[in-house]
Amino acid sequence: MAFTKQRREILNIINNSCKHLTAEEIYRLAQTEGSRPALGTVYRNLNLLAEQGLIRRLCVSGQPDRFDRNIAPHEHIICSVCGHICDINIPDFKPCLPRTEWTVTGFELTLSGICPECRKHGKEIRNTDPYIKNQT
Repeated sequence: MAFTKQRREILNIINNSCKHLTAEEIYRLAQTEGSRPALGTVYRNLNLLAEQGLIRRLCVSGQPDRFDRNIAPHEHIICSVCGHICDINIPDFKPCLPRTEWTVTGFELTLSGICPECRKHGKEIRNTDPYIKNQT
């Protein structure tokens, strides 16, 4: 894969961000960087970068995909109200994987909850899962 100026710029935007950016956010940031790629170009490059394993795509139900600079296996927690995503570390998670004859080559774990900022403002969601009780 050739590294065009726009592809390098998109990768730099992701690598220089502490956030898990959406394609739209990356597009807006790229517009201020000077090369001004089209939105379709941003999407195509994000797909290529994710396929090549240079960035990680986070798929969250009901939200746009996010892109992570950290490609190592790690866990995330996502606010169910505002969609904010944070990396979290669960050091003893791997031993919890089922003992099988499978060779585990990777994993993804995503927790959901309500971030401190949303709780501070009294925002909450109503959970539709009857097995999980709503917490305030």
